[in-house]
Amino acid sequence: MKKKELKIVVLGSYNSGKTTTLENICQKKAKIEYKGTTIALDYGNTEIDGEKVHIFGSPGQERFEFMRDILSNGLDGAIVVIDSSKGISNVDEAILNKLNLQDVPYVLFANKQDISSSVIEHHTIKPETPIIPTVATSGQGVGEGLLLLIHIIKNKA
Repeated sequence: MKKKELKIVVLGSYNSGKTTTLENICQKKAKIEYKGTTIALDYGNTEIDGEKVHIFGSPGQERFEFMRDILSNGLDGAIVVIDSSKGISNVDEAILNKLNLQDVPYVLFANKQDISSSVIEHHTIKPETPIIPTVATSGQGVGEGLLLLIHIIKNKA
């Protein structure tokens, strides 16, 4: 029997640091972008404790909501990347609402802590949701956040 492989989707609004987050996690990766903006998806994989983890990065612009829906099909968990200097956007709020409705395990990366260490608070964030301060450009907090999400996914199963 083939071992279960995890599917994690990195979600968040435009320019929050999703692609950079994925690049810090995965040794092998592919991007579909136009002028530096993800327009379809980013993809990478990594191995953690002998288990293969597939990580998909979604586009953040509102007009690409359909791609977020396609990429989120069958996901085991999500990383929601929030730009700490801007706070929760309308796109982030819609993403959080969908994850909550579908009872998907997720962690929130409060990214760009090097620019702004603002506290991320919003009524759509579940009280038990881990909020990890990250700096995707340096990788700070990214690996720890991924391991925490995998732990949450396995404990839910």
